[in-house]
Amino acid sequence: MMAQPESGASRELAQALSASRRIFLHLAAFSLFVNLLMLTGPLYMLQVYDRVLASQSMPTLVSLTLLILLLYGTLGILEWVRSGLFGAAASRFENALGERAANAAMASSLRDAGRQTERPIRDLRTLRRFLSSPALNAAFDAPWTPLFFIVLFLLHPAFFVWALFGCLVLVGLGLLNQKNSSRLTREAEDTERRAQLRASEMVRNAEVLDAMGMRGAVRDRWRGDFDASDAAIARSNRVLSAFSSGTKAFRLFLQSAILGLGAWLAIKGDASHGAMIAASILMGRAIAPIEQTVGQWRSIVNAREAWSSLNGFLAQSAIGADTMELPPIRGFISVEAVFAGPAGAKKPLLRGLNFTLEPGDVLGVLGPSAAGKSTFARVMTGVWPAQAGHVRIDGADISSYERNALGWQIGYLPQQTDLMAGTVRDNIARFDRQAEPGTIIAAAEAAACHDLILRLPDGYDTEIGTGGAYLSAGQRQRVGLARALFGEPNFVVLDEPNSNLDGPGDEALQKAILGLKARGATTILIAHRPNAILHCNKLMVLDGGEIRAFGPRDEVLGKITPNHSAPNVRTMCPSDANV
Repeated sequence: MMAQPESGASRELAQALSASRRIFLHLAAFSLFVNLLMLTGPLYMLQVYDRVLASQSMPTLVSLTLLILLLYGTLGILEWVRSGLFGAAASRFENALGERAANAAMASSLRDAGRQTERPIRDLRTLRRFLSSPALNAAFDAPWTPLFFIVLFLLHPAFFVWALFGCLVLVGLGLLNQKNSSRLTREAEDTERRAQLRASEMVRNAEVLDAMGMRGAVRDRWRGDFDASDAAIARSNRVLSAFSSGTKAFRLFLQSAILGLGAWLAIKGDASHGAMIAASILMGRAIAPIEQTVGQWRSIVNAREAWSSLNGFLAQSAIGADTMELPPIRGFISVEAVFAGPAGAKKPLLRGLNFTLEPGDVLGVLGPSAAGKSTFARVMTGVWPAQAGHVRIDGADISSYERNALGWQIGYLPQQTDLMAGTVRDNIARFDRQAEPGTIIAAAEAAACHDLILRLPDGYDTEIGTGGAYLSAGQRQRVGLARALFGEPNFVVLDEPNSNLDGPGDEALQKAILGLKARGATTILIAHRPNAILHCNKLMVLDGGEIRAFGPRDEVLGKITPNHSAPNVRTMCPSDANV
């Protein structure tokens, strides 16, 4: 599983494992003593058959029995401690990479929103389970297997030869198992993952499916993936079961046959009756790691795939170099020859954008559908990096800011307002546990939704459900606006902030924009509806990913509404002394 090309990501995984180096050293030591104590049973049988029965000595039997009681008690304690050490190593490994895996999952979703995945997190959990599984237990027992072969040789060389033959056959079966089952196991995992994604998508869109009669069709699509997954898992299980059953049957034959071998040697006078019984137990212990490995083959393959997959995700979201902390942003925005679009796009959606904004500017962005407005919002917030050119905040390229530090200074309301499961206060405070109630209320008041929140069943402590399902679309949008205004950011980007608002909601939005303007925050407002640009002092018209017009509001409106051909726009965007 560890044989990966040396890279930054693979080094990261190796370092996370090496952080538990001392635990693994302790595990090796415990495994040595555990395997030594496993000799207790065979030696006890050897003494009982060869001494106690021959001498008819009850004191010897009692002494031996008390001794093995002590030894087996010690063995139980060591096994318990060793199991705890495996769990501790697994937990430490997951803790070391937990944040990186979460960041990798989010980075992957940002790169390709159409293939959002939490697979890095699942891969890490798979590796954690493997590190505390019997498969790794067998790996730590395997180095001490020669100990049992040595004792078998001391009992009689024939026992050693037979056990070595059985071990080689089992290794051969294990290699055949790897060759025949690896592809099937990977196929089963892939199809199962696809079926799970279909099921998640189906449940997430249950309302639309039910309302539009799509339930049956989408369920049938999921059923096709589910059946393919079931068939792949069945094929994989058949192969794995065949090898597991064959390995078990051959192991039972080996242990029975060594009894026959021991009986033959005992008849010839070359071995004792106790040696015959002890050899059977010792050989069972010697080949146990191999049998466990074959039995745990699915988890081994899954762990190897998870290692490779997580390695790839971490490499794609490599940790950037530490950047010097920059002063709090003021809101000077400069866009220089920016070309941008989603990752993997053949052509950029935005082409050659150039403009500047100063603190207090409110820029309205207009344009037809598919003009690139939402892409523009993502680029301005740094969610999507520019493919060429620069987006600068206070003179510094947006990529030079530490993402988390910059994010707390930006307000962003995406076109689709997805809140997160939790309370209203959690969402407004961006899940900052240290947020003061006063700052949360201030954000709600800035978004003019404080009264709306108070009317909810539990006010700010109202649980809103997954994605804010317990709120209406308009309520979600207004809470999302409060979240964007939390902490009084000096740069705010609002993408279609009034798409789900009624009359009172529109009025609340206008108050919020006036508040941003009054305190000198730079605001970008992307809109379809003309009344959203009521308090804008600058306008931009995007079309086909290019700026068709940019400048003072009235000047741009004069260009796009010549000869009063659109009087409603002029009426709803009057000039006023505050602009």
